[in-house]
Amino acid sequence: PRYCPAGDGEFEEWVERCPECGRPLRDQPPGADAPLADDAVDVIVWLTTAPNEPIAQMWAEDLRRADIPVLLQAGGAGFGGWGSVATFEHQLYVRQRDLDRARAMMDELGGLGELEELDEDEPPPAR
Repeated sequence: PRYCPAGDGEFEEWVERCPECGRPLRDQPPGADAPLADDAVDVIVWLTTAPNEPIAQMWAEDLRRADIPVLLQAGGAGFGGWGSVATFEHQLYVRQRDLDRARAMMDELGGLGELEELDEDEPPPAR
């Protein structure tokens, strides 16, 4: 079996990346007795807004290839909506410690546009 380095589980040999965090799998399980660092709990922060799902997925894949876990959240009506969310804006979120690297990557990809300074405690602006 192969293992997620973040402890998200055990996977079959053919699986290359963890479906939960996107990290490459390893042949050895993560150390169960390793002490957690004081900053082991990561804060999740907003990175950018993609205009639609296909672009959000493309950006997320590029970030995951750089070992930056990313979370996508679709905009729109939520559970009450009918139809696909593929045309809705999608928010991309990353860990605080990965934010600078992720911003640099998104800047290269043209995904940040005019980067606004946001208060870390506030959600991204509604569009």
